[in-house]
Amino acid sequence: MNNLIRALLFVSVSSILTITSCNNKTTLPIDVGTGISDITPPEGYPKYGYPRNPSTGMKDPLLAKAIVFQQGDTRCALLMCDLLGIPRDLSRIVREKASKITGIPFQNITIAATHTHTSPGITEDFKDYANREASGNLNVEDQGSYFTYLIEGMVKALSYAYNSKSVVEMVSGIGQAPGISFNRRYLMTGGRVLFMPVGLTDKIVRPAGPEDTNVHFVLFKPEDKTDFSASLTVFSSHYALGGTAFSADYPETLQKHLRKFLGEEVVSVFSAGACGNICTIDFLKKDQRRLPTDTEKVGSTLAGAIKNALGEAKLCKPALGVNSRTIYLPLQDYTEYELNWSKEGTEPLYPERDFLTMRRRLKLSVWGVQPPLEKMRRNEAVPPSFAGYSWHLPIEITAFSLDENTAVVTMPGELFIELGIDLKKRSPFSNTMLIELANADIAYVPTEQAFKEGDYEALNSRLQPGSGEEMIDCAIQMLEQLKVTIP
Repeated sequence: MNNLIRALLFVSVSSILTITSCNNKTTLPIDVGTGISDITPPEGYPKYGYPRNPSTGMKDPLLAKAIVFQQGDTRCALLMCDLLGIPRDLSRIVREKASKITGIPFQNITIAATHTHTSPGITEDFKDYANREASGNLNVEDQGSYFTYLIEGMVKALSYAYNSKSVVEMVSGIGQAPGISFNRRYLMTGGRVLFMPVGLTDKIVRPAGPEDTNVHFVLFKPEDKTDFSASLTVFSSHYALGGTAFSADYPETLQKHLRKFLGEEVVSVFSAGACGNICTIDFLKKDQRRLPTDTEKVGSTLAGAIKNALGEAKLCKPALGVNSRTIYLPLQDYTEYELNWSKEGTEPLYPERDFLTMRRRLKLSVWGVQPPLEKMRRNEAVPPSFAGYSWHLPIEITAFSLDENTAVVTMPGELFIELGIDLKKRSPFSNTMLIELANADIAYVPTEQAFKEGDYEALNSRLQPGSGEEMIDCAIQMLEQLKVTIP
């Protein structure tokens, strides 16, 4: 009996196992390696938040986890980091260094964040560090800084993964995890859509959009082993944990529960799916608090969804392909009056909701969680060729196939769940894993409908309406191109 089937029978004794090969054609084996490195800052390092506050310790370590794939001459890598987001310069620096060490093409390496909110706040200061790094002027303080430690840790994870590659068998599947993710935008009795309406349960008509209960996963087992070596899981929801201590949040709990039935050494790599408007709080329940702390419930539910889905999992014949493309999408504009107001103005733009006025300041010119529009123009965007045209931001999208049914798509931004659902419905791959927050920090990517509805995510977005739909259309084209190359 095949070792992988034997292992799956062991962990899925309560169900009838149905495994089908993706195709019967002879093909090259696929080599997969994993690598882990610690990227936890020291205690007292500024934690994410505005204003930023010093951390009070560590609940569990923040990690960089890499998976490297190779089939024949085709190589690619995915690096997931327990960070809020990945600044474009951080992605550039790490990919340049890792590419030189491993030989994996720069464009075939994707770096994304798990989006844990109990992680360090790095956006505000990293640009200055990156500028000094690019000019070769890192000083003594830089060389001993957390940024240097972070970069080295991320590169090490990729290097470890590359050097640990071995031939594996892959299992691909989709589980279901209802009850742990909820749309956080609600239609209210007055006809307005509000973000996370704390204390307003009685005025909620219904959620303003869907949620996605799918738990997408791929499991990897070395041919000469009986236990699994790694898993890749994609699920669409924001963080679950609050507090002032660093923590990887529910991805850490997920690994703990996966190890109970996949093997004690399995490396669980978790990626956030499209979840710009999704969280772990159900505001239809009056007893819900703004920051729940039940990471145990979320992590164990996700692990249970994978275990229950093993009976329908597919043992796949590898077909590794990579497709990377950069498109240019229009940035939102602003007037000189708005820019000056954001720096010096005192009157609120939104008297009824003070936090919206604060977000507008952060969006225009003040360093916050994501780079403001003023600095994105200066550092990342392409200027217009003619007066009256928009500035455009480069958007990198990567797609890679693992077999004829399984593909991964990565793109920047916190994408609305409707965009992720649309991608999966239209994809030629039945198990399409969309990973957000990859290779650049561009804030929220709402749907056109959400821009019309307004409120927090739309106000905090950087790209113009329609950009999210264009990103999905591009990804579909890329997936279709990959599909036709599979024998």
